[in-house]
Amino acid sequence: MLKAATSSTFTRWLSGVLFLSGALSLALFEYFFPNSMLRFSIPGRVAYRALMALLGVIGLTQIASAISATRGVVAAPGIGKHRMVVPVEGIVYLIIMFALFTGAMLTKSNMLLLVFALMAGPFVINGWMTYGMLRSAQVARTSPRRAMVGELFSVELELANTRRVLSIWIMSIRDTIMHANEDLVANVLFARVGPLKSETGHYQMRLIRRGRYRLGPILAISRFPLGLVERSRIFKSTDELLIYPRIGRLTSNWKRRWMSATELVARPQPHSGVFHDEFHRLREFRTGDNPRDIHWRTSARRGELILREYQQNRDFNLTIILDLWLSVTRRNLESEHVEQALSFAATMVVEHGRTCRDALLSLLASGNKPFRWQGQGTSASLEGLFDGLALINAGAAADTKMLTDEALQRSSASTRIILITTRPVDSSTTQSHEVSNPRIEFIRIGEVDLSKILVFDEPVAVSKPVASAGPALHSETIAIPKT
Repeated sequence: MLKAATSSTFTRWLSGVLFLSGALSLALFEYFFPNSMLRFSIPGRVAYRALMALLGVIGLTQIASAISATRGVVAAPGIGKHRMVVPVEGIVYLIIMFALFTGAMLTKSNMLLLVFALMAGPFVINGWMTYGMLRSAQVARTSPRRAMVGELFSVELELANTRRVLSIWIMSIRDTIMHANEDLVANVLFARVGPLKSETGHYQMRLIRRGRYRLGPILAISRFPLGLVERSRIFKSTDELLIYPRIGRLTSNWKRRWMSATELVARPQPHSGVFHDEFHRLREFRTGDNPRDIHWRTSARRGELILREYQQNRDFNLTIILDLWLSVTRRNLESEHVEQALSFAATMVVEHGRTCRDALLSLLASGNKPFRWQGQGTSASLEGLFDGLALINAGAAADTKMLTDEALQRSSASTRIILITTRPVDSSTTQSHEVSNPRIEFIRIGEVDLSKILVFDEPVAVSKPVASAGPALHSETIAIPKT
């Protein structure tokens, strides 16, 4: 990846050019004014040449350091939104031009000076053409606002040409994806965009880090046509992307454990009947039905026996308490436990909302800051929950006891309470609740084999943009660790 030079790198490059210019000036003075050098003594002439050699060595060292720091490119200062970079090919081209110019000045050869002028023309034309294409380019991005960890999604880039006559050729659009723990870069190459036309391309990403990502700024880069000068333009187009915890599927092991625990919860019956839970409908009386369920008022109105039919109601409320504890010494392992706890809680909320549509769902999380959510299993209600889970941070979890007491006070006898903690056994703030409140079911991440109760469709290894497809384009992706 080509990176713009920092201020210190450019300072080294500029100081190297100045030192080399000083050495060259001393050499030209000695060549054109040899009589003046005779006025110096022999030690003076030796010191003169030593100074000239020292300036040349320092200049070459500074330039080599600058080129090494920028991975083989030299960056010039930007003007507004525009930047210029001289790649390795351009550096070699400039060295040849400099050698020809120096030879023409020393030998007073018009032929060498003519060759230098012929070489300078393409270099200037290359910079002018790329600058013109970048001035007429307009870039826009269309990206989703939310995604899930491990989900493959696309981001669309549109390149428009505002010129009436000339086309845009071989332009790369580079988009930056930044997170608190990683930076990613995606490149989309457009082969040609005609006058007053636009082309669209896209790149795809699969991210494994939960949280907020910032897309942008966008960098349009071109070396067309000769590749001697690379010019770029910055488009300050930024978007935000929220990455939700990964949602999987609960296995049959958990469902059997869930149903057996549910049967032990005492719940009030919604009516005074003995054998049924909830009124369902009215129907005709059949032989063998219980006469006590006959609805006499409707039977008198219709002139036939009408029976009240009931059905079992297994819907019950669910409250999940997340104890997102994270120590300072073992952050890598415990961060993985935090993500597992969030995925497990989100999966339980989603599946319970599907099976018990009228149930009241609550989630209380204790981490760096407390988080509260209450709603039902509808998509509009779950959106607020997932936004909160995407941004929640683990920490000391000092509010776990307060949230547990709050859940016990507000929940009814038909509410099932599950506390998911990332604490090890030897440092549990929740052990007292485990003894005194049998209504709470404790799940400690790290001790429970989650693979037996929670499964995912696809494994995810690393965060990366992946190859994309689109009209008249090819995609290249680069992942860069944050420094």
